[in-house]
Amino acid sequence: MKSKSAYKLMSLVFVLLLIFISFIAVIVNNLMIGTSASDTAINMGVGQTYQFPGEETKTRFHSYNKEIVTVDKNGLLTAVSKGSAQIAAGRKKIDVNVFDAPKSVVLDDGAFSMGVGEEYTLSPYVPDSEFNTGFSYELSGDNAVKIDENGKITAVAAGKVTVTVSTYNNCTASCDIKVGNPPDKISLSATSNTLFLGAAGKIFINIPADCASKATTVQSDNEEVLKVNAKGELTPVATGTAKIKATAYNGVSAECEISVVEKPYYIRTDLDPEKPMIAFTFDDGPNAETTNRILDAFEKNNASCTFFIVGNRTFRDANEKCVKRMVEKGFQLGNHTYDHLHYGSEVTINDITKCVDRLNAISGHGPTAFRPTGGFLSDVIKSNCGAPIILWNIDTEDWKCRDGDKLYYRILDEAKDGGIVLMHDIYPTTAYAVEWVIPKLIQNGYQVVNVAELAYYKGKTLENGKTYFSIP
Repeated sequence: MKSKSAYKLMSLVFVLLLIFISFIAVIVNNLMIGTSASDTAINMGVGQTYQFPGEETKTRFHSYNKEIVTVDKNGLLTAVSKGSAQIAAGRKKIDVNVFDAPKSVVLDDGAFSMGVGEEYTLSPYVPDSEFNTGFSYELSGDNAVKIDENGKITAVAAGKVTVTVSTYNNCTASCDIKVGNPPDKISLSATSNTLFLGAAGKIFINIPADCASKATTVQSDNEEVLKVNAKGELTPVATGTAKIKATAYNGVSAECEISVVEKPYYIRTDLDPEKPMIAFTFDDGPNAETTNRILDAFEKNNASCTFFIVGNRTFRDANEKCVKRMVEKGFQLGNHTYDHLHYGSEVTINDITKCVDRLNAISGHGPTAFRPTGGFLSDVIKSNCGAPIILWNIDTEDWKCRDGDKLYYRILDEAKDGGIVLMHDIYPTTAYAVEWVIPKLIQNGYQVVNVAELAYYKGKTLENGKTYFSIP
């Protein structure tokens, strides 16, 4: 039978064992906490501070990477240098990612309009850092909008306001907002209601002057024929028709129909509708010796023009080859009557149709523009020419001025966007002027085109029997 002292010794050993186990459990628990996944994560920029939210009980804070981020006893974090760190907030673990301090901040929209009741969220970003949070916003101007801490703007009244976004280290950017009334109607206009495969176009949304809509959706009802993006840029996919619909933020909408067709041989699809264009036209040819020089000059400079051909001049073999070359190289054919003998009311239907037949016979293509001899019109011409009537607004008078240098400077002096130049491809001095003036115009920023290209890229549909002096 064991003594009382033995029982006391066993009890003491048991108590000590429990204390030891508890101590080991605390150590293991602390070790597990130190290596556990974080409970949350915070992103900061170098030099930024962050106050950890207070709790009812006293929380002990500790940074495991003080060279990256420090924390004081009250939970105030300070980002010291770029990198990743972890802090302890009581039993919680928080990952802190520190990025380079912003050097600037950018807003994509420097100025825009909104309608009353419309909402839009600004998206500022820092171009020279991965840190893109923690922005603050300030309003100045009319009481036209409200903005929350996330940059969400609500337009509340007509007026003008400036929004300034700031980073924690006082980098700023601003945008100007004009608030207009909700639109009661909108309309659409396209660069062309006929698009060629391989080309591109654009749709424009027209909103009344005192109204606005920042968020306006644009959709195609037939994307197998025509696609459209948020900027209104049109991409033809296949021949056919499609309706483009635009809808303002308040539900007001408008539609337009666009046809996609095969590209004619004389239209190039790589021109820039935003750059100035000038169309060259040549009458009275062909004359192989001078016409070929002119064709050489245009081909060398990736330019195009329109030739108004006199039908009976194409029976000479060299001249016939000129017409075939025009078609092969993508120049536009025009009708300048069959024999250039009649003017104005004297021009007959036969004068017109015989030239059409002759061009079709030798090239497989008829004329797509008409120029009356001497520029004189008549009802017979308007009713039977079968093409737009193209006159001019830049007359070089090269038939009278046989000085290539003077012609060169005359064209440069009178050149204008949308202009139509009148020349004659039968004179050596004209060929000389063209050889020098075409590259110069291109150097000056012009695209040198034929009349059909000028109309297409200016968004104008030319009608048969109608007269055009220029296409601005």
